[in-house]
Amino acid sequence: MKRNLVAAALLCALAASAGAADAPQPAVPAISARLAARVPITAMSRAGDTLVAVGDYGTVVLSKDNGKSWKQAHSVPVSSLLTAVSFADAEHGWAVGHGGVILKSEDGGENWVLLQRVADEPVLLSVSFVSPEHGFVVGGYGTALQTRDGGASWTKLKVGEGYDADLHFNQILATRDGSLLIAAESGAAFRSRDDGATWTRLQTGATGSLWGGLQLKDGALVLYGMSGRVLLSRDGGNTWKTISSDTEQAFAAAVQSGDGQLVLVGGGGAVAALASGAERLSVNIREDRQNLAAVAVAADGHVLMAGQNGILDAETKKP
Repeated sequence: MKRNLVAAALLCALAASAGAADAPQPAVPAISARLAARVPITAMSRAGDTLVAVGDYGTVVLSKDNGKSWKQAHSVPVSSLLTAVSFADAEHGWAVGHGGVILKSEDGGENWVLLQRVADEPVLLSVSFVSPEHGFVVGGYGTALQTRDGGASWTKLKVGEGYDADLHFNQILATRDGSLLIAAESGAAFRSRDDGATWTRLQTGATGSLWGGLQLKDGALVLYGMSGRVLLSRDGGNTWKTISSDTEQAFAAAVQSGDGQLVLVGGGGAVAALASGAERLSVNIREDRQNLAAVAVAADGHVLMAGQNGILDAETKKP
């Protein structure tokens, strides 16, 4: 049975629900909205000191003052749900989403062009560029692609065998030792140490979907996902330890703050923090209980969060 990938990308609390994937959408440009920062936001990234957030209806918004104010991007060629955004530097960025769309900006997120629609128009869930030329995209039903020319052309990556080859790949990230890590559904995670040529399935011990991961400043790897699960590895992914928490809410995004604290956000207004060296997450449930899908650190060190009701107001940004 097909799963609803809109839920997987946008509202992590609904990620396990069943339904049909979206029908292909025509390339209709995003409309200008007075309250663009209030539409459902799925991801945030930094383009130098500029914050860039993407979400539903092809919305892209930017902040040049650490999240105090936001403006909509000048031009975005699609109005479909955008699920992820990545910048290789202050100018060059890419965004992906429903309908297999891959967008590119060369001016820090102000203007975007449609590079292509991936064949069969899968839902794309993650994009990561290690340089302005070299990047990766993953998504539903085993979609995994690589580019070495800034996104002008893409080649398929074969990540899994048999059942694994059809899993939803939720996030891809590059680690500082040059390895690649994919967080996937059904507790699966995959690692490549040869630039994506071959992949090994890691033994995470998890069964529920893993929505994402990141590498901490000390080199440790973190995976997170359904049922409040957070996994930590200090040996490059060979072994994983479960970090205890008091929530069953799914975690959709994470970031490490300037003081070294790991901050995670997720369904039902869950905001969790893990201090350096701590063994247990500290979890707070926001009063509004809105599903949170994105978190980022601004240039001034503020932690910003966003989700179903858009980007949180300045006074509510800190966890």
